[in-house]
Order: sequence, then structure tokens, then C-alpha cells
Amino acid sequence: MAAVLKKRALAEYSQVIQEPPKPLKKLRLVKKVVTSGSASAYVGLLEKSKSSNDALQILLRISDSMKFQEEELTDAIRKLSDHFQQESESAVRAKILCLFGDMGREASVDLQVIIDEIVQLLKKETSHKVLAQGISALLRLGCLWSDNLSLHQRLVLVAKQYLSDTSHLVKCKCLELIGELQPLGGTGETGAQAVLRLIGDYSHSEEARVRSAAFRTMITLHQRGLRLDPTLYSEVCLALKDDYEIVRQAALQLVWILGQSYPEHLVQVPDSDEQLRMVDDAFSKLCVMINDLSMRVRTQAAKGLGAMTLVSPRFLQQTLDKKLMSNMRKKRSAHERAWESVTSGEWSSGKMWADDAPREMVDAESVSLISTGSCGAFVHGLEDEFMEVRNASVESLCQLSLHHPQFATMSLDFLVDMFNDEIEGVRLRAIDSLTRISQHCLLREDQLETILGALKDFSVDVREGLHKMLGACRLSSKGCLQMCVESLLENLKKYPMDRKSTWRCLQRVGQAHPELTLSLVPELLAIHPFLDMPEVDVEEPSYVSILILVFNAAQHCPTMLQLFEESTLKHYCYLRDTMPSLVPALKVDRSVRSAELRPVNESAARFLDSMLARLEAAPPAGRLREELMQAAQRDLERLAAIDSSVSGAAHFAAAFVGSQLLASKVLANRLWANPAALATHQGHVVRATIAQLLQHCLKLQYLFLGLGDQEVGAVRQFRLLVLALQLVYVVRGSNSSALALTEYFLEQCDDTAKFLNEKGLVPEPFVATALKELAQLEDTKPGPVARCLLPILQAASPAPPPRPSIAVQMTTAVISEPTGEIDAALKFTAGLVMGVPLDAELQHLRDPSSLRIKVKYPDQQTQLLVPKRPDLRPLENDILPTERQGPSTSVSSVFGMDVGENAKPVSTSTPTDFRLLTTVLISHQVWTEACTVDVSLALDLTEQEAGLLGPPGTSRRGAGLLKPDLEPCVLDLCKPVKVYVSPKPVKRGI
Repeated sequence: MAAVLKKRALAEYSQVIQEPPKPLKKLRLVKKVVTSGSASAYVGLLEKSKSSNDALQILLRISDSMKFQEEELTDAIRKLSDHFQQESESAVRAKILCLFGDMGREASVDLQVIIDEIVQLLKKETSHKVLAQGISALLRLGCLWSDNLSLHQRLVLVAKQYLSDTSHLVKCKCLELIGELQPLGGTGETGAQAVLRLIGDYSHSEEARVRSAAFRTMITLHQRGLRLDPTLYSEVCLALKDDYEIVRQAALQLVWILGQSYPEHLVQVPDSDEQLRMVDDAFSKLCVMINDLSMRVRTQAAKGLGAMTLVSPRFLQQTLDKKLMSNMRKKRSAHERAWESVTSGEWSSGKMWADDAPREMVDAESVSLISTGSCGAFVHGLEDEFMEVRNASVESLCQLSLHHPQFATMSLDFLVDMFNDEIEGVRLRAIDSLTRISQHCLLREDQLETILGALKDFSVDVREGLHKMLGACRLSSKGCLQMCVESLLENLKKYPMDRKSTWRCLQRVGQAHPELTLSLVPELLAIHPFLDMPEVDVEEPSYVSILILVFNAAQHCPTMLQLFEESTLKHYCYLRDTMPSLVPALKVDRSVRSAELRPVNESAARFLDSMLARLEAAPPAGRLREELMQAAQRDLERLAAIDSSVSGAAHFAAAFVGSQLLASKVLANRLWANPAALATHQGHVVRATIAQLLQHCLKLQYLFLGLGDQEVGAVRQFRLLVLALQLVYVVRGSNSSALALTEYFLEQCDDTAKFLNEKGLVPEPFVATALKELAQLEDTKPGPVARCLLPILQAASPAPPPRPSIAVQMTTAVISEPTGEIDAALKFTAGLVMGVPLDAELQHLRDPSSLRIKVKYPDQQTQLLVPKRPDLRPLENDILPTERQGPSTSVSSVFGMDVGENAKPVSTSTPTDFRLLTTVLISHQVWTEACTVDVSLALDLTEQEAGLLGPPGTSRRGAGLLKPDLEPCVLDLCKPVKVYVSPKPVKRGI
């Protein structure tokens, strides 16, 4: 039985079951698009695109990459051209033509091949959009080959063929190509004058955009140097009445161009036998356009009037009067009228009333010499509802007044009225304009009353602009001067922050009106003929203002000195000592002169040079040289404080000598070369000293303007020594990585060697040895470089300091507000923000973008705040606006002038003196008691000197907390001012 079971079991398990074979797995291979940067990979996909949308997406990718290999360009052009002929969608064909225009920028492409291909493709094209895109691509390619006149002539012929197209877009592109590429020479049908006549035909097109493009083409040809025919003037004037704004704008520019190009060309007045100068007629046409319906046309016309300085005075003066001059008709004698009646052969029949009336009385406008629109043109412009038109009118009024003194006197009342404009930008431009024409104006009492009323304006820009204007203008009477002084003193009480601006204003007023000031001296100084009046506090701002006015007037009126009392003369000595820039030197009595500030010795420059010469002659090392350098540093700092004329050079020399002393102390201390000693407390002192040396190097490099090649070379070589010292310290005394620091040091070595070779300077012994040894190193890792620099540093000796020029200036800052006087704590809610007004002046600032406001809290937390760019305003020290360069008269400068609300005159040179008027934002948590916050100005050089900060990632942009490792890159410009604040907790109500 068991055998049977075993046999049966074996039979069951021995059966073989055959399953059907499973199909093999198929792998789907997706070919990824090559993203190596070459656009040729996308060009090959065009053939496989199944729809126009796919083809457009591929073309967009080609446009984004636009990188072709030199051998791939021809094949790519062929494939794009083939797809163009097969494509039915116009948008795709237009994109292909746009790509052809972009390919012209490749350095290795043949422009002639692409141009031929585009011309062939356009021959069979019917879409207007594609044709316009093809003409635009031809224009771009033609501009890239600017010196090929034959090519330009061919492209102009192609554009002429498509000028007959029915689409305005194609015509506009063709006209644009003709204006940009038409050769200015040549005769016949291809000459510039023949093309100009062709363009003139399209100025009568029924499409406004084509008419505008034709006029713009003429303007482009004029800007390229082609003289337009003056016969175009009459046709262009007709376009000023066009229904479309774009046509009137282009025609207005052409009228201005023709009037400026042919000012003496005579133009026939319509319906009259009179002739006018073209500049006069063009001026009247622009005056008419000030009454246009479009704001843009009115603004453009107002801008153009200012540059037409050759206009006749009678036309110019009429723009300020709304009354028509003599009914604008020609005056003739009775004999001339009778002779006209006899020669006409007609007599009055008596059947009609007034049929024998004089013809000029019947139709006065038919014989007008000047269009009625020129009457009161500036009056309409100044009263316009749009700020842009008013701004442009004020600017043009100022420009014309600078060239016509009589017109400046007439326009004075209108400019003064603009001081009451509702827009601050218009008020500022009116104030600036009146300041520029102040040499031609004499202010009356009624005008001055309106001007002084604007002193109550809340805007500091308006008030300071008025101060500058009052200092430049001339007053007509004693009452005007008294009114001006009283208003300025009253304004000073309301706005104490305007103290410096008011003092500068009174200084110029006193210099310009010595005779008027003489009659007011007893009243201003409260001088009584019999009684001794109480002495006024010399620290009182209003009294100081009066003294500045009187002392500057006494400079040009010696008889005024006899009226001064003894106390006034003592106050003069004090102000002369504390404010030498505002108070002039006067010839007073000997007793008073003894107390006056002594003039600085004229040999200060020689003293500075001799002191540096003695340092060069001193022994290279030792105790004697160290004592000489310490004494020289003290003398140089004292010289910089005494004489402002050599302060910059003295500060630079003192800083350089002090840096050398600090480096000598570090090199004399053997701890910096001992790895075991660098980990002790004394090693941290060495680290702090090296950081201080790095900051000194940055001060020498960034805080001084006007350094010569010799001084810059000395600073760079000394900086290499400090960087080498820092590298050796980091490698031998710390565990941090020095790889980035080593790379930065080697880059500085290369830059310094290149600079010395270019300038022909002899390197110092340390630099020469270091460059020689580093050039022989095969491995530039931190360890070998540090081992190479260590013996060179140990043997280094201080180099002689350079001799800077007296023209060297140092960047400084003076904070006027806050004053730092602690009276009462400023309270604000903890966690919120409180604004503290900041008013500071910066002298000789090289890079305004690196300026920061440094705020240091009592918990030693420091923040660097980036001031707003508009808050940093250039200072114009003792430069009157009348000395500015006159405006340009080119088309782009006149019709592209910025007349926005905050538009200001553009300076011709880069300013280095600024005034910072901003608000410092302070915020902190709750304090138990009120404490002081230090506010100062500094330069943040973190971005410029990122290599000093070690590995990447430690630099930061903008405002934020100042980390300890970033402190060497922050240079203080002034001493901090203390602000007493007290954050209070939040009061939680019910």
C-alpha cells in the first residue's frame, strides 16, 4: 500500500506543466533634447514638428538660446528657410524672419547670405505681417554693416518695391528702413533728394500712421546729416492741422528743425504780400500748438519754444500778452487806400450798406502778420491743467530769458506766480528758473512778497531753493531788503533745520547789497546813539544770521566798520574763528586783529614735504625710526587740524605712517609666527591688530581722492604685506580654511604686479622678493604659500611713506541733526519703528552706493541701513545756477527733455559733495530704562572686498546686522551721535 502511495505521489509531482511563453518587455527610449547651449539641436527638431504650434515653441527655444557653432550656421539657415517655405502659419514665418535678424549678431555669420535669403523668401510672401517682419530684419542686418554703402543702396531699393503694399505696417517699416540706411550722397533717382521727394509723397497718405512715419523718416535723415529742403516748410505746416496726434507731433518736430536750420529764410504770409523769417514763423506755429487738444502736443510745443533763441523780440514779447497788437493788421496811409480804390475800377453804388468800407477792416485776419495763437502762448502754457505742460513752459521761459534780458524782465511776474503752483515739481522748476535768470532781474516789493510767502512751504527742497534764489537775485530797495531779512529770520524760528541754508543765503545777500545793508545797520544791530543796549547772545541763530549779513556787506563797504560797537567786533572775532567760510576777513583795528584767528603759514606744504623727507632719511629699522614715526604721526594729525588746504594730504600721510607703526609692532611680536602661542590670549590680540591693519588699508584705498600713481602703488604694496600677514596667521594659528584667502592673495599679487609694470614703478623689497618666490612655487596651496611668505615677512622693513599732493582730499561727514544733546528720551512702543530725522553733509564721497547709516544699540547690536537714493542730494558749493552750461539745441535734447514732477537739472560733472536728509528707523524690544543709541555714517565695502572675509557666503547685500567678521570692511566717516530713546511696553486695553 505504501508503495502504491509513493508511486502515486511521485507521479503527481513528476508531471511537467508547460506555460505559454510571455512576450518580451519593450523599453521606451525617449530622446532628450540636447541642452548644451547650442541652438542647432532645436533646428533639427523643426522637421519633426507636427503642427504650427510645435514649430513656434521650437523657434522660441532657438531664440532663447541663440548660440550656434561656426560650422552649424549655414545648415541652420538652410533648414529654417526650408521650413519657411513649407509653413502655412504666418506667425511662424514671421518668427523665422525674426531669427534671421538675430543671427546677424553672430560674429562668424555672413550677413550677405542671410540678406539674400530674406529677399528671396519675401518675393513669394503675401502676408502683410510677415513682410513687415522681413523688412524689419533687413533693417537690423543693414545697421550691423554700417560701412557697406552698396548693400544699403540695395536694401533701400527693396524697401521702395514694397512701398506700394496696401498695408500701413509694411509702408511704415519701409520708410523706417529708408530713413536709417539711405546713403546721403548720390544723384538721380537713387540720390537723397529724390528719395526725400518720394517720402514727401507719402506724407499725404490717407493712413495717419504712414503720414507720421514719412515725417519721422525726414527727421531721421536730418539727424544723419542731410539738409532738408526749405520748400518743405509750407507742406509740413499744413500737417499741423491734421486730425491725428501722431502726425501733428512729427510735423511739429519738422517745423522746429526747419526753423532752426534756415532761420533767415523768408516765408510768404498766407493771403498777404508780407514775408517773415522762417524762425519767426516757426515760432508762431509752435505758439499755436500750445492750444492743441492733445497734452503731448502741447508739451512738445512748449519744449521746442525754449530752444528757438533766434526769434525776433517782437514775436517773443507777444507770447506774454493776450491782447492782439493793433488788431494784427497792416497799417496803411489814406493815400494808399484811395489809390487802391481808384485802381480797382469799382465805385460804391450806394445800394448796399458799407460796401465801400476799407478792405482791411472787413477781413483783418486775411492780412495778419502773426497768427493770433502766438499772443499769450506762454500764458496759456503756464495756466495749463497738466503738470507736464506747465513744467515745459517754465523751462522754455527760462531758456529764452537767458538769451533775451528784456524778455527776462517781462517774464519775471509770470515765474513768480508759478511759486503758488499746486505741484511741488513745478514750484521747484520755477524757483530754479528764476535763480538762473537772476542776473537780468530786479525784484520789486510786490514780487518779493509773493516769493517770501513761499517760504512757509513744508518741503525742504522748496525752502532751500528759495534761499538759493534770494541769494542770487538783486533787490530794488531798502524796504525789500528789510522784508527779506525779517521773513528769513521768522522762517528760521519755524524751521531751525534750515540754519545753514539761511546763513548761506544771507551771506550772498550781504555781498550783493552793501549799500542797502548800510542803511539798515543801526536797526539790525540795535545800535542806539545815546544808550548802551544789552549785548545779545552770540549763540542765538537769528543774531548770527544778522551778523553774517552785516559782515559780508562790510567787506564791500568799509564805512560800515565805523558803526560797529566793541561787542560786535568781539563777536566778529568769534565768528571768524568758528565760521571762516561764512564770515570774511575785515580790516579792523589792531587790538581786535590780535584776537582774530591768525592766517595759516603759507609754508604748510613745504613743512609736510620736509617731514616726509626726514622719514625717508631715517634708518630703516630700530628704536630711533619708531620714535621718529610716532612724532611725525602726531605732527601730521595736528597739521591736518590746523590747515584745511593740506588736511587731505596730511591725513593720508598720518594714516600711512600709523599703519606702518602698527605693522611693525605686529612683526616685532614673535607670537604671530608661533602656532602654539597664537591660541593664547595674546594671539587674539594679534588677530585684532591684523583686522585693524586691514581696515587701515581700506581707509587708505577708499577714503582719499586725488591720489597719484606713486601713492596708489605704495598703498597696494603695503596692503599685500598685510594680506600676507593675515594669510600666515590663518594658516598657522587657526583651524579655518585658508583656500579662498590664498586665492584672493594671489589675485592681488597679480594685480599689483600688473599695476606697477603699467605705471613704471619700482616695487618695494618685500613685494619684489615675494613675487619672485611665489613665481617659483609649483604648489599654490595655503601651506606652501604661507611657508614661503614667513621668512620674507620676518625680514621685512617699513618702506618710506609716499609724498602725497596737496590736492588729495579725504572723505568726511558731519551730522547736523540729531545734535547729540540729551534732553528728554524719545519714547516709542517696543517692537514698532520710530523715525529719527538725520541731516548730514558729506565731503568728497567717491561712491554714494556704499554709504550706510550705522546704528549701534546699547546691547552692542549694530545695524547698517541703506539710505534712499533721493535722500542723497548733491551740494552746489558757491556755484550760482547762472554759471551752468546752456541747454543743447539738438532734436533729442529738446523733444526728449525730462519734465517730470521731480525732474532736476542734470549736472555736467560727477558730484562728490552731498547732503543726506533722511529718516533713521530705530526699533528694539522693551528696556528697563532709557539708553542712548549711537547713529553715525559709514562706508560698507563688503561687496568690493569680499575676498577679505574668507570663504564665500559671508558677504551680504543691503541693510542688516553687522557681524564681527565684517567689521574691517565698514569704515566710519564721523563720530557717532547719541540719541536718547526709551522703548515702552505695549499697553493692552480692555
